[in-house]
Amino acid sequence: MKYVVCSGCSLLCSDIIVRTGGLFIDEVYGACERGKERFDSVTAKNRITHPQIRKNGKLEKATWEEALNKTIEMIRTSKKPLLYGFSTVTCEAQLKGMELAQKINGFIDSNSSICLGKTLKIARDTGLTFTTLSEAINKADLLVFWGFNPAESIPRLLNKVVFSRGRFRMTGREIKTVVIIDPIKIASFGIFQIRDISLQIKPNADAELINTIKAALETGGELPLEGAAGIDNAELKRFYLNLTEAENGIIFIGQGLLNPLAKINLIEELLKLVNMLNKNQKRGRISIIPVGGHYNMLGFNHVALSFSGKSHSIKFQDNKATDEEPTLISTIQKGDFDFSLIVGTDPISHLPHSLSSKMAAKPLVVIDNKFSATTHLADIVLPSAISGVESAGLAFRLDNVPIELKKIVNPPSNVRSDVEILTDILTRLTTPGGR
Repeated sequence: MKYVVCSGCSLLCSDIIVRTGGLFIDEVYGACERGKERFDSVTAKNRITHPQIRKNGKLEKATWEEALNKTIEMIRTSKKPLLYGFSTVTCEAQLKGMELAQKINGFIDSNSSICLGKTLKIARDTGLTFTTLSEAINKADLLVFWGFNPAESIPRLLNKVVFSRGRFRMTGREIKTVVIIDPIKIASFGIFQIRDISLQIKPNADAELINTIKAALETGGELPLEGAAGIDNAELKRFYLNLTEAENGIIFIGQGLLNPLAKINLIEELLKLVNMLNKNQKRGRISIIPVGGHYNMLGFNHVALSFSGKSHSIKFQDNKATDEEPTLISTIQKGDFDFSLIVGTDPISHLPHSLSSKMAAKPLVVIDNKFSATTHLADIVLPSAISGVESAGLAFRLDNVPIELKKIVNPPSNVRSDVEILTDILTRLTTPGGR
């Protein structure tokens, strides 16, 4: 038995124990359902174990040589290649993806651009006070979960930051105040104790709550007698006092704050609120941790910033990153692509039909370890190892801390890692006739 890192989600738990004889993972201890599913995917029924090429309308098994040569042919005939995904692969694979996009003058983006990766772009104007899970465990006395259900989306997050006894919070749960903000009564409400605050706001009322707290900061704590956002005055006051008097408060933000129905940019306004709180704080600070789902979504942002100066949505021209700022959505909507290379994700399932149908209508190559709606429509499918289980590499945890993933078992004999596949494609493109 040995300790390993779980790549089931962005929490990247490092206290998981597995028992393996080297060929299969026999037992897993300490993992949540998402983590167990990740380890079980080694022998899952939907596992891809051979390259496939579409012939006469059907995907058929092919050799690596045949599949890679056909992929190179598609890339060479493409004038506007689109590369997307990369949130469930290691940083090394992400770097190879960016090198490939640069070489073929493509557009590369990750799931983070339609998720909480937007936070970094917004923070260029507002600033951002980050913190780590270690700070949450050892020092936090206020934990706010806003716009997501941690008990189900990141199952062990509450266990780690709420119930752990830290160096400066030896009493652990007893001294930490938990606030959950959501329009519905989610499962996470079930952990509440008497000091905690349940804010079940009205639907689409996040902006009203943010603006109410901002107004109170400007008026010395005056709050509406009738309450706000569906919360009565008493609960609103408790929330305000906890925010302004916390020694070390942390706001975990989820995808609920990406609400397209909101009239304002909720994340931008929340970051401004945090700045105001910290200016008014007398003895502590408030920090932010965006909570993405895919295990290495943040890794893409770090690699992209280092490679191009942009955190996501990078368009290359003349083998250089341009100043243009297209998005995945705008690129597909405008049809500004003629070929897609999808790595480790399933956009056909995730995107609206108006977008996914446009992607499916053009040449499509998928690198993934399991069958999906996207592989079902692909022209070429290249099987990849499960990173963090069958291949090693670097990933960034949801609090921006780099974590080393180690190989636990060997992949199936005919399966390669994402890094090996992308490196092979790059190498073949450098031969005569390449771009």
